[in-house]
Amino acid sequence: MNALQIDATADLEVQVPRGGDGTLEDGVTTVVDRSGAVASAEVVDVNGVTPTLNDLRVDASVRVRVRLDESVDDERAAVRDAVADGFGVRDVTAVETDRSA
Repeated sequence: MNALQIDATADLEVQVPRGGDGTLEDGVTTVVDRSGAVASAEVVDVNGVTPTLNDLRVDASVRVRVRLDESVDDERAAVRDAVADGFGVRDVTAVETDRSA
């Protein structure tokens, strides 16, 4: 299997546990990095925060580098699926890859 690294930006809704160390952005990055396909993640913007009993629901724009199989047909869908696979990621929308511009 040949791996390909794709840089992309996506809008996410993630569940960030309360009481963690660091900033809210650090919490979002930690959640996104849990996906095995995500090589790196960086928060571009936090668009909203909703407190719940045990966590914070955060709407954020995130820049990610994702490892994909070279045989993927639809890079946006593959990035969406890879990022959504992480525990705590509730929704992934508006995916734009560097190569989709």
